[in-house]
Amino acid sequence: MKYSFELKKNIHMYNHLLICTDGQNRYETICESAPTPEKTIIFWPDELGLTPEERRIFTEELEQWSATQGFRCIFYEGRGR
Repeated sequence: MKYSFELKKNIHMYNHLLICTDGQNRYETICESAPTPEKTIIFWPDELGLTPEERRIFTEELEQWSATQGFRCIFYEGRGR
């Protein structure tokens, strides 16, 4: 995997801080729990400022990592939730 991930849960109520690094860069973004029966976290990858190819790699790896952590991830487009 290119990225390594860390999720600091409940930094404010149902909001979490996703920290990811690729060896050279560190990215941080807020994400939040979704009100679904299974554990699900919503992410806005546009906020990271990645190129389209980097974003594709990032989202694929985040989906794989989240499955190993026991939750599903959903990606939303745009900013300003």
